[in-house]
This record gives sequence, C-alpha cells and structure tokens, in this order.
Amino acid sequence: TGATTPQASTSQGAGGVAAKQEASAAGGTPEARAAMVVRQHAQEIMKHLRDTHLAFFLETERFVVEITRSFKPSWEQQLQHIISACMDSMTSLNLSAPLTTEVAEKVESALSELLTVLEQQQEQEKGKGQPSKESLQLTEFLSTYKPLLTASFFKENGSYSFATNKDLYLMLRKWQVAVRRELSRAAAPKQLESLSRALAESKGSQMEVPGQYLDMNEPMTDQHVKVDRVLPEIELVDINLACHRQITIRGNDGKLYHFIVEATGTTVSSSDERTLFLCQFMNRCMEKEKQTRRRNMNLHLRPIVGLAPRCRLISHDPKSISLLEVLEDFLISKGMTSDGVALKFAEKAQALSKIEKDPLMAAMNEVADILPETVLLDYVRSQIPSNAHLWSFRKHLAVQYACQVLVSHVLFTAPPPPAKLVLSQLQGDVMLLASTPGLNKECTRMQDSTDMVPFRMTRMLTTLLSPVGLEGGFSAAMGAAAMALNHPNRQLRHHLCILLREELLAYSSPTPKPGQSAAQSVTDHGRSVLARANECAQHVSQ
Repeated sequence: TGATTPQASTSQGAGGVAAKQEASAAGGTPEARAAMVVRQHAQEIMKHLRDTHLAFFLETERFVVEITRSFKPSWEQQLQHIISACMDSMTSLNLSAPLTTEVAEKVESALSELLTVLEQQQEQEKGKGQPSKESLQLTEFLSTYKPLLTASFFKENGSYSFATNKDLYLMLRKWQVAVRRELSRAAAPKQLESLSRALAESKGSQMEVPGQYLDMNEPMTDQHVKVDRVLPEIELVDINLACHRQITIRGNDGKLYHFIVEATGTTVSSSDERTLFLCQFMNRCMEKEKQTRRRNMNLHLRPIVGLAPRCRLISHDPKSISLLEVLEDFLISKGMTSDGVALKFAEKAQALSKIEKDPLMAAMNEVADILPETVLLDYVRSQIPSNAHLWSFRKHLAVQYACQVLVSHVLFTAPPPPAKLVLSQLQGDVMLLASTPGLNKECTRMQDSTDMVPFRMTRMLTTLLSPVGLEGGFSAAMGAAAMALNHPNRQLRHHLCILLREELLAYSSPTPKPGQSAAQSVTDHGRSVLARANECAQHVSQ
C-alpha cells in the first residue's frame, strides 16, 4: 500500500536510536557496553513477543501508551511530589542541628528546576498564537505559586531564612498541607472518555490484568484473568499524603481490580519493586517454617507494575484504610484536621524548646489531650459487627503487624508515619507503603534508629492490640518470624546481596562513593541485616 503503520514507524525510530546508542557505546566505557547488551536483550524479547503474540502485544502497547500519555501529572502534583521527596530526604537528618547550605540548596535546586521547565513550556505556548486552556492554567499557576515559593525557599540577600533543619522541614510540611488541600478540592470523579477515548472504547481485549506475573510461583497463563474493559469513572485517591488518579479494570471473571496511576515529573525509584520481590522470598521462607505457617504469617505489599520511568500502576484495595484517615475521621467531628494537629505539634515543640527541658514530651501531652488512645479501637468497633469477629480481627492484626515490624526492623526501615500504615478493614492485614531499606546516602551504610522502640507502637495501637495481644500473639509471632528468616537453609543472604547491591548502586550513582569496594559493602550490609534477625531469634529462644 505504500503506507507505514504506526508500529513500523515506531520500530524504525527505535531502531535508529538504538543504532546511535550502539555506535556511541562501541568505544565507550564498560558500563556503556553492558547497558547496550541489556538493551539488545530487551529488544529481542519484545521482537519475539510481537512475532508470536501479535494481538496481545498490540493491545498491551496501546494500553501502556494511553496510560502514560493521558495520565500526566498536573503541575500541583509535580510540586507535591518534589516537596514530598525533599521531606523524605530530610528524615535521616538531625532536625535540631543548624541548617547546612547543601540541604537548603538541594531544596532550592529542585523547586527552581520545576519552575524553569514550566516557564519554558509557557514560552512555547505563547509562540503558538491563540492561548489554549492549558496555557492559561499554566500562566495562573506560575503567577500564583512562583512568588510564594521564591519567598519561602530561595535565597534572600545571599542567605536563607532558616536557622535549623527543623525550620526548613516545617516550611516544607506547611507547603505539603497547602498543596494537598488544593488538590483535594478537585477530587470530583472524572470520565475516562475525557482523558482517553481509546481506553474508554476498548472492550474484550487479549491483555491480562496487570500484576499477575509478580508472584514467585510459575505463572499459569491459561488461568490468568483478561481485561474486559476499563470502567469509565476516574477517581482521585489520597494515599501517602499524595493525590493520584485511580482506574478500575473489570476482568473477564467479573471482579473489579483497582489501580493507582502514579505519574510523577521525575524518574520513579525502583526501590519499592526490589523490596517487593525480597518480601515475596521472605514469605516463602515463612511458609516453610512450622511456627509461622501455623500462624498464617506473611507480608502484604501492594503489587507495583512499572509502565515507564515516570509512570507505574500500584494495586489499591478500596476496603483498606490508613491510620491517618482514621485520625481525620475523628478530627472532622471536632472541626479540626490532621494536618492542623501535626503543624500545631511541630510549632508547639519549637516554641517550648526554650522553656521546657523536654519540649517534645510537653507537646505530645498537649496533642494527647486532643487525640484519646481509644480512637483506633472505637473506629474498628464501628466497622466490625460482632465481638467474635472483633476478637479474630485483633488476633490476626497482632500476628501480621509483628511480621511487618520485624522485617522493617531487620531492613533498618524507619518507623512508618500514619499515612504509610494501612490496615484492611475486613481481616486485619497490615500493609506498609514505600518500605525501603534505610541506607545512609552519605556514608553508604545502614542507618540505625536511635529510638528505644525501633518500630511504631503508639498508645492507639497498644490499646487496639490489648496487653494480652502484645504479650501473647505479637511477641510470639515476631520471634517465630525471626527464626524463620534466620534458618540456615533459607539462603536469605544471597537474596539480600542482590537487593542491597542494586540499592547501593542506585545510591552511589552517578559517581561511586570513595572507600571500600561495592562487593565488600554489600557483604557488610547483608551481615548487618542477618545479625538483627539473629538477635531477635536469640531473644525468643532465651
């Protein structure tokens, strides 16, 4: 016919780019040549998939392209992602220490880069003649946020207005609250047709529901669920202090599968995916141990399916609820918000630092008067119909939370904030969001916690589990999980080396840290993790 199909043109364009990359890598570094080999293997796999399963390949490719093209993050979401990333990078710092120029410049650089990109986009829109609706919204965003961001985070007269790390963190927290409220106002459901007509009209495809190949067992493709259609309503979900769009896929089995589209302005880290596979192996270790198998202990993490460097799908259970949402439901009746309470606590601790000997405890006592210790227990009671079901819920919660707590402690993960601690309202399963090993980015070593209790065990959780559940099911389950992971025949050390090697390479990129070699660093990290598991197991045996 003389016409070139979109797939053919895409393949030709990809082939031209690959040829240039191969030519540049031929005389480059060993890392560039190794990357070229990996790219060639990926191209061979995609070619084999296209030749053997053409219908499946085309439908999957169309789905990925439409998701990444139609679900681009808004400017508020990009700003929210940058602020959250800056706050996460400051969690390992001593907040009471004086603010260093490096930390302040890092925050300023991240925000300045976003504003520069948006200004360039604005200039391109002006050259097109008649301004579009998107161009007007971009102009309004820059005119509203740029002066405020400049006054809050940028240098003024050659210096920053923050004295300590805590001042900068508190300002980031205020901005996070403000942007989150702005996004929550636009939380009305949207129609899929307004974002992607191709997804709205697709029906009865050969594509499978995402996430079915993430299990460690051998996949049985003949039993996999196929996509029937994507439901037309798109909701805005608030998860982990960030707003994302949620799509709902109906499978050919009649069930609904909910996924959050996490689209960000920067490249998404693969730490969550690596931790997911490590936890799946830990589940296999606990399945082989008698004490953990009889307690039905396993780790619950949300399956993550990467679509592009800046876009991925995260499985979402609408029946689950985070501890932060429970607190927000309680505070609404009092005319307050969780963000307001958190800011009040931070400001109160800062104000009492010059008066009280222990300002943190004094501020906690004031917040404790607002939030009684029975908030979580009262919420669970309101959702559970009978006392027998409540007893089963608390028993299962104690066992599952002990399993999550042990793995977090072993991997040097910081105690999760209320937004990252998610409970299933039906069974009591516990899910931790964004649970990654706590590596010190500067020294490339495990970052230890200075807390007396190295996991989250607040008065609300203690009241929900009850003293009997803490001394009985919780303690015994934690010891059983430690012995299962510490068993010499489980070969956990080898899987730890794979995970930690990738984490260290990601942290040290693009330039490796000086000092010991990467192999020695991976070995030391693996020994630290196994030593913690062994320590927990010895406490139980004693």
